[in-house]
Amino acid sequence: MASRFLIALAAVVMFAAPVHAEQLVNKIAAVVNGEIVTLYDLKQLAIPELRKAGVLGPKYADSPKVKSILNTVLENIVTEKLFLQDAERRGISVDEAEIENELRKMAQQRGLTLEKAKEQIVSEGLTVESVKERVKTSIIRQRLLGLMVGRKVVITKEEVQRFYEEHKAEFTADEKVELSLLVFAPTVDALNVHDELSAGKISFEEAVQKYSVGPGKEQGGYLGELGVKDVSPQMLAAVDGMKDGSVSDVLSLGSSKALIKLHSKTKGSLRPFEDVAQAIEAKLRAPRLEASFKEYAEKLRNNAVVDVRL
Repeated sequence: MASRFLIALAAVVMFAAPVHAEQLVNKIAAVVNGEIVTLYDLKQLAIPELRKAGVLGPKYADSPKVKSILNTVLENIVTEKLFLQDAERRGISVDEAEIENELRKMAQQRGLTLEKAKEQIVSEGLTVESVKERVKTSIIRQRLLGLMVGRKVVITKEEVQRFYEEHKAEFTADEKVELSLLVFAPTVDALNVHDELSAGKISFEEAVQKYSVGPGKEQGGYLGELGVKDVSPQMLAAVDGMKDGSVSDVLSLGSSKALIKLHSKTKGSLRPFEDVAQAIEAKLRAPRLEASFKEYAEKLRNNAVVDVRL
């Protein structure tokens, strides 16, 4: 979450157009429980979305698309301010060490030391303090949502187990076969080549080089490891019961004769419940968190004094 805030903030500052800042800074876009959101701040925070939509610049200022984006961004700003105000009322805070630690993690994800990351922040036209403020906001928001939303969403082990039992197909790895294929040209005596292979007079790879008109000729006809769902019924029937490393009898593939070499076969297996329980819980939790989040945000909005002037 914090890393996404950093990327967004970097985009806002790098692509900002401050030409008309002095004209916008005193105009009010909204007032949230007495806290002002200026039109300048709104437009700065909307820059990534305006750029993405291709409507960034003075000539688009009065377009319906720009107005729609600004309204959406303003709603997000209002919601975030309500979150932060509620967090302050509840005494949720973040100390400097936590912010530095989060910055360090973000730097490590980019292969940088904390010091190098700070140098890069400055080189991109940002300030370390502004980035720290966004990181702080992100941490506070996560803690508040964990307190007000996360604790209300309880997923029982029984629910997780029931989902696992009812959706086992989702947690079963496909059976796989590793194959090489030789497709004969019409003029080649496939049975004779098969006899040569059986007698050890020629290797499968050599036969592919000499006789095949099929795929992967330069790789000895190697097709790789394939899910059984991706292999034709004729080919699966041909390798059924074969040992690893053996070659099939001659079979028909369409109008051509062919041979298959089976390198290996892996049976499908059901992943243990313990290995997937956490993923199932997260999947079940997501829609409930969303519903709880909406309920919490609506409650904050209904109890707030919000004056939108956009």
